[in-house]
Amino acid sequence: MSALLSQENLQRYYDLGGARGATPPQTRSDRRDTQWLESIEEGVRKSQGHARISFDVQGLHCIACVWLIEQIFTRHEGHATIVVNPALGRVDMLIRPDFDVRAFVGSVERFGYLFGLPAKEVPAASRDLVWRLGVCTAVAMNSMIFGIAIYAGLRSGPLFTLFTRLNLILGAVAVAVGGSVFFRSAVVALTRRLIVLDLPIALGIALAFAGSVHSFVTRGSQSAYFDTLDVFIALMLAGRWLQERVIERNRAFLLASDGTESLLARRVEGGRVRLVRCSEIAAGDTLLVAAGDLLCVDARLECAKAWFSLDWINGESVSRPYSPGEIVPAGAFAAGQEAYTLTATTPFAQSPLRGLLRTPLAPAGGNAARSSPWWQRLAKVYVVGVLVVASVGFGAWYAATKDVGRALGITTAVLIVTCPCAFGIAAPLAYELVQAGLRRRGLFVRRADFLDRARSITRVIFDKTGTLTTGTLSVTNPAAVAELDSACRQALFDLVTRSAHPKSQAIGEALDAYSLTMSSQAHGVERAGFGLELISGGRCFRLGQPGWVSPGGPHDPEIDVAFGVDGKWLAGFVTGERLRPDAEREVSALVGDGYDVWLLSGDTQERADAVGRASGMAREKCIGIRSPQEKARFLQAIDRSNTLFVGDGVNDALAMDCAHASGTPAIDRPFVPARADFFFVTPGLAPIRLALRSARVLAQVVRADLAIALAYNALTVSLALAGRMSPLACAVLMPLSSVATIAATVAALSPRSPLWKSSPYKSS
Repeated sequence: MSALLSQENLQRYYDLGGARGATPPQTRSDRRDTQWLESIEEGVRKSQGHARISFDVQGLHCIACVWLIEQIFTRHEGHATIVVNPALGRVDMLIRPDFDVRAFVGSVERFGYLFGLPAKEVPAASRDLVWRLGVCTAVAMNSMIFGIAIYAGLRSGPLFTLFTRLNLILGAVAVAVGGSVFFRSAVVALTRRLIVLDLPIALGIALAFAGSVHSFVTRGSQSAYFDTLDVFIALMLAGRWLQERVIERNRAFLLASDGTESLLARRVEGGRVRLVRCSEIAAGDTLLVAAGDLLCVDARLECAKAWFSLDWINGESVSRPYSPGEIVPAGAFAAGQEAYTLTATTPFAQSPLRGLLRTPLAPAGGNAARSSPWWQRLAKVYVVGVLVVASVGFGAWYAATKDVGRALGITTAVLIVTCPCAFGIAAPLAYELVQAGLRRRGLFVRRADFLDRARSITRVIFDKTGTLTTGTLSVTNPAAVAELDSACRQALFDLVTRSAHPKSQAIGEALDAYSLTMSSQAHGVERAGFGLELISGGRCFRLGQPGWVSPGGPHDPEIDVAFGVDGKWLAGFVTGERLRPDAEREVSALVGDGYDVWLLSGDTQERADAVGRASGMAREKCIGIRSPQEKARFLQAIDRSNTLFVGDGVNDALAMDCAHASGTPAIDRPFVPARADFFFVTPGLAPIRLALRSARVLAQVVRADLAIALAYNALTVSLALAGRMSPLACAVLMPLSSVATIAATVAALSPRSPLWKSSPYKSS
């Protein structure tokens, strides 16, 4: 990306903070199609005057991204105005009919961003919390002003009466506006027979407000806790907003997925090509599939020989050729450079993609971070403990004084001082700090409860193609290219540039260092089942099967592609899947950390074994030739709520649903990330181990926060039960406990903490 920024004179991207966090990930161009752009282009062409269009954008994360897209926009003829919203991941543009939409999208996507139809919605949860938090913060500030005057000695008079009544009114407003968030959540949880941490918060708010009202009516303002309660509600809302905000930011980074409804196909009707939704495809329809298009139904190839990639279906790393009349399965990607004609053999209603790409349940939001079994057990203990202590306090004081008002005042004090600040404020902050740290290193958590579930993970299972590997082939013996003379190297280049075969592309990459250009005088042909042949300068060059290229050449079983001229052997190439740069190191590190690491692939057993061996896995932990359904059954049999599955293809979707936790590097299409707990955008696998490690550290920090809260509650509850906890003391002690837990949390999880400093993973 640095070279591209320099080439385009856009280096200011770095001055504005670009690349200090997660940089736009590079995606696979062979999986990108632009069918969805055609309808937008048609609308722009037909517009009278300026046209207003919107796109969702994947990869926006900072002001540098905004600046970069704006600069590219202004370089295109016909531009007018553009608004880039990184919080939502959306771009709104006003353009003239002569604006080249496709060229603009292509220019931006070169930097790793992805464009899509506008499908994202403004998150309702955080939008609702923002105004509630604003109201409750204003209420708390004014309530404290009135409370300070009373604590300072104001005891009577019109101003005293006004302040006390205003405090009562403000308390009612805070409970209605802010408390209702926790009341609603607690009721929903109870209807589902769950006890979540919103229940003790809701109980504390309701009972404390009721007790304060009773004390206000019977004993005067000196025994009411409205100001403290108002501050507590504002703090709880701030914690809730933190939880919602970080998850929404992570989701906004990706394009939205609306399941199979977003799939488009080119259907030939009366000699014309129309873009239609895949759901409209029927058996017998004629389809045109261009390079990079996804085939949404099983279809029969009607044209000449074509190449399709099946890695999303069965994990095969090498594209497969199909001959006329053969059935190409749904989920295949057109891998060649031409458009192919096929006839649908089944309607989309019977396509296997419907099950694999079905829209999953909405990802868990902020509350889910505190709805795991561990948090539910804590909530039960907390609720029972608070109610028991409050009941004992009420009973003991009533028995001793026969004064209901006094006993209720003690109970109110107990409820106020035991408000769960530790997990209402410090815990959300801890989750925010961990997720922000992971985001800086390229991993984005989509489901908040992943960090809770990650603590129990002891087994990590990787898919092969596109996960442990990059999904592409490379030449493992590039010295074979260097040994060729310039004329033979030119002939080899002319051969591979005329082929879409992955092995040809791998050899082409090995030739990139020689700055060659394709010769217009050379004429090459493909010999089906054997390889490529080219006549140049009266000589016949061949690239393909060793026995066909040179029958008398070396018989090295590792050489899978040979190059020769007139039957004479010139070079032999060994191609293999390109491992992610840190795959071997990370697999070894995970094993060293005590994790049981497996490979589960739909590719052949031989290829699975080869990648597993290169990654340092034990032979018995490498499993190949598994269909999507067999992958899912394997996960069901092996997972004991302790397995993380990492995959990238459509064939991995069912396995993700069965795993205790799941992740993916596949962000070029939104279907897989939509059902994963996290996605990562780095070339390597390092963020996965960091996520598992940070989950363990997070658990330690939360437990430390709870220990601080326990010590605080032991002190304050003792004072409350002894009748020595006044509203003033409570107003001082509760914020102090919050500050202590927040300080401990920040010290343990901030960017300067040992968790991130001792990590080998650096921000890009």
